[in-house]
Formats: sequence, structure tokens, C-alpha cells
Amino acid sequence: MSDRVICLPDITSDEHAARPALLGRTTLTYGELATAVHAVAHRLGELGAALGDRVVIWMDKRPEYVQAMLGALHRGCAYVAVDGAHPASRLTTIVADTDPILLVTDERHLSQIVHLDLPASVRAAVVVGRISGVSAKVRTVTWSDFVAGAGAGAGAVGQVPRMAVTPSSLAAILYTSGSTGMPKGVQISHSNLGAFIDWACDELDVGDTDVFANHASFNFDLSTFDLFVAISVGAAMWIIDDELARDPAVLADGIREHGVTVWYSVPSILTLLTACGALAPDTVRGLRYVLFAGEVYPKPRLLELAAQLHERTQLYNLYGPTETNVCTYHRVTAHDLDRAEPLPLGLPVGGAKLLVVDDHGLPIDGPGVGELVVEGDCVTPGYWRREREPIAEQHRQRRHPTGDLVSRVDGHLVYRGRKDRMVKLSGYRIELGEIESVIVRHSSIDEAAVIVAGEGSAGQLAAFYTVRPGAPELTLLDLKRHCARYLPRYMVPRKAVRVETLPRNANGKIDYRRLAG
Repeated sequence: MSDRVICLPDITSDEHAARPALLGRTTLTYGELATAVHAVAHRLGELGAALGDRVVIWMDKRPEYVQAMLGALHRGCAYVAVDGAHPASRLTTIVADTDPILLVTDERHLSQIVHLDLPASVRAAVVVGRISGVSAKVRTVTWSDFVAGAGAGAGAVGQVPRMAVTPSSLAAILYTSGSTGMPKGVQISHSNLGAFIDWACDELDVGDTDVFANHASFNFDLSTFDLFVAISVGAAMWIIDDELARDPAVLADGIREHGVTVWYSVPSILTLLTACGALAPDTVRGLRYVLFAGEVYPKPRLLELAAQLHERTQLYNLYGPTETNVCTYHRVTAHDLDRAEPLPLGLPVGGAKLLVVDDHGLPIDGPGVGELVVEGDCVTPGYWRREREPIAEQHRQRRHPTGDLVSRVDGHLVYRGRKDRMVKLSGYRIELGEIESVIVRHSSIDEAAVIVAGEGSAGQLAAFYTVRPGAPELTLLDLKRHCARYLPRYMVPRKAVRVETLPRNANGKIDYRRLAG
């Protein structure tokens, strides 16, 4: 178990204080960041914040978002990150579930919270921007007054005693989509974050001259790498604004302008960059590491990425649900790129233990397909206020069934799809992800998603796909012939729909519910 407690590291020198910490719409040095973080912690102390109290943050990505997260951690509270694009109804659910002591938002979202009946636990709402002419049901203060009111300089506010934070203390609650339609809060401890940071610092040769790109939303677990690994080594982090996150020209300009050396995102964003030709030699020359996670990277698209990167850039495939954070990693090799097989999930991160089990929970030692179960200190404490659910006991034992299907190939674990995307049609068990992986092998197809359209005996496989720029059109017959080369007849889609883009959720993953709707 990691004994790391997550907070802003001590400023060790004037040189450290002067180094850039946050880049983007404004630049913040480590000294300026420390001043703001200590001020937030001080004001939380004035509000009577106790160890483990929650701070909910709902606003667009900006430096103040990071300051609020780190200030909460410095005080011993847990941050609850809500994406600025999420609706007020989702915020209401999360606030009611977490009973926070503080709500941090911005001017754009203020009009949506002024009429909300916030729980009695909320002592104040802090707003980045103006609040004139707005009357809320809770005491409201601007961010500038909130931070300035704590005193001038980190030294003046550093007298607030730190809570007795331990590695097992709650650091964050990140909400994921629940199967019932209600979001579930995954509790993340300081030890969980620490184990990941320790691994990353050991595995990657990163330091204070590096620049990390923060593409993921702060409510998405990918962001924990960008922020916490960066500050742990004194590196800078470029905060990519939400509205710019899918603009390949802006992303490429930012990589060049800020001298990004470490990139981490879902594969779909990297595919967007390669498809548009945005990764020119002068853009990628400083990239030392490109990491991706969150979904399968289609091999043809990965080959395009590798061809556009500098030969010294190291590619990493990371894997892990929010409930385990990253629990496996694989350094992509030339051999991987030469083979048609999907990338392995790789080796366990830290002391994680990886098990493959059958439908009865029994270990599979051979080549069969089974569910991946993760054990060890990387497994988070479980879901917030859901201690009575069946999964809770497994989480207490540091064990998480991922719902992902895997098999062993040449000693390596290979992802085979999702248990919840395993369907049964005409008596056959079909993994929809396997069909998608075959469809994107077609030279004309960029991305693909497969669902079951219709109910019961009327159900049939339907494929949605996008076509690569300049590629020849293909008919349903073309697609069927292509799939029939690799799949049994019962797995060949009966219907195919070309779309301009596939719908995606806030984390950049394909939104299958919208396709089914």
C-alpha cells in the first residue's frame, strides 16, 4: 500500500515557486498555485470542514478548478468533480448524495443553481466570476473574495493545522453512470492515487521540465494522471478548455505552443488528430510519451498514429475501470504494430493481481475467455453510500470484478469485450465489441459501433460507422462480405448505417444509448 498523501508538494525553493504549474487561458506558477491552495484550505477551516467532508466542484475547466481540488485535499476534504457540461439535474443528484460542505461553480452555471434546494450541509457557494443581481438560497461569495479573504500569501494562511490525513482517507468521489440510471460515486483514497502516482514516477522518466496535457474532464479518472503526476514532479500542466477539446487544429497548436511532452487521452481524440493530419513533425517532436486508455484503439488507427509520431516517442496502452484506476499497462513495441492482433492489456501496475474467471467465478488458466477480476491496493473502497450492495463486500476485500472479458494469448491478457455487451441472438452468444474490431479493419471505415436493434426474435445486429476522408463508399453488401471473412455468419450485421460522427459522452466514449434511441 502506498503511504503517499496527496497534496500540493512543499515549495522547496524560489526556483520551484517561479516554475509554471498551470498553463492555458492563464499561466500560474507553483508559488501562485500554492498561495491559492492554502487560501482555499484556510477558508474551509473557517467553515468548520472536518476530515472527509466533501467539496463539490461544477464548472468549466479552468485554473480555479484545480485550486479547489487541491485546496480540498490540503484541508483533508474530498473533492467531487462534476463536468461543466453535465446538466443541473445530475448536479442535484450528486449534491444530495454527498452532502458537501462547499459548492464551487462559475458564473455560467450560477443561474442554474440559485433556485436549487441545497442540503443543509452546504455552508457556502463560491462562484468564479460575477454574482451581482443574483440571489441564491445559500450564502454566495465570489472566488476572488473567498481566496483573498483568507489573507495575503501562503505564509499567512499556512497556520491552519492540517487534518490527520492518512493513506486510507477519502481523497475524491468520481461519479460514473449506474446501471439503474442513477450515477454511482466511486470512492478514491489517497492510497489509491498514491499507488498510481508511485508507479507512473517509477515507470516514466518525467521531471520538472516536462509539460503534461490535461485533455480529460476532471470528473474522469484519466485526469488524475495529468494533475497528480505533474505536480508530484514539479512539472507544468496545460489545461485544455472544454470547448476546444475536439478541435484538432487548436490541440496541435497547443502541443507546439506549450511544448507538451506527455499526452494522455482516450484513443478517439488521437484518432481525430491523425485523421486531420494535425500531428505534423514540428508538432510531435517534443512528445516523449503518448498514453491512451478508456477504449480499444483500433489497430489501423494506431498504426497511423505511430507513423506520425517521432521514433523516440513511447506509446503506452493503459487499462483500468474507475473502481481500480489504472491497473495494467503495456509499452507498445514494433512487434505489436506488425501484428494484426489487438494490443495486450499488459502488466499489472504496482502490486495488482489479475485473475481470469469463468461464469462460476472459478479461475481459467488456459486460453479461454473469462471475466477479469482485479485484486490489490489499487482497488478503491467502493461506491459512496452503497455499503449494502452485493459488490460492497468484494470492495472491502480489495477485489473488483471488472465486467471486462479477456483471454490469454502468449502469456498476455487481451481484451475481448464487455460482459454487459454480450448478447444472445438466435441462441448464439455474441460479443458486440468483437464485431466492431472487425469492421474497423476495412480500409474505408474510420470508426464503428454495433448494437442490437429490435426486441426478442425481431432483434438484429446493426452497425453504425464513419467513413475515412477520401475513402470510397461501401454498400451493405461490401460490409457484409468484409465481416464474413473474419466472423461466423450469425455475427455479420444485418443492417448498416453511415453517420457523420458517432455520438459520444462527456468522457469521449461512444454513447451506445443514443444510437439505440
